[in-house]
Amino acid sequence: MINKEVFNITIDNKVIWYRDRKWNKSIRLIPKDEEFIKKILMSRNKIPADLKDMFSLTEEEQAEYNNAKTDEELAQICIKDVRCKGARLIHKEIIENGNI
Repeated sequence: MINKEVFNITIDNKVIWYRDRKWNKSIRLIPKDEEFIKKILMSRNKIPADLKDMFSLTEEEQAEYNNAKTDEELAQICIKDVRCKGARLIHKEIIENGNI
């Protein structure tokens, strides 16, 4: 949660997805979703253009992502990153082999 807005980050086989109340479908963050960037550019400024850079990774962050061996390690990286942005963790759920 950040500024009373709840968002959801899902990690599946080192693919990170983002969803909040504004988006009907999840947005693939890592690897970057080119369709999402295209939607921003084609929206004629209905979607702020700075969103396309919001999920960009620095070289250090990309290296940290590449070095994560499991989804759990990647989850810890995501939690650390969103806490730096002022968000707080409300709930963490781990699903293994289809079981919660």
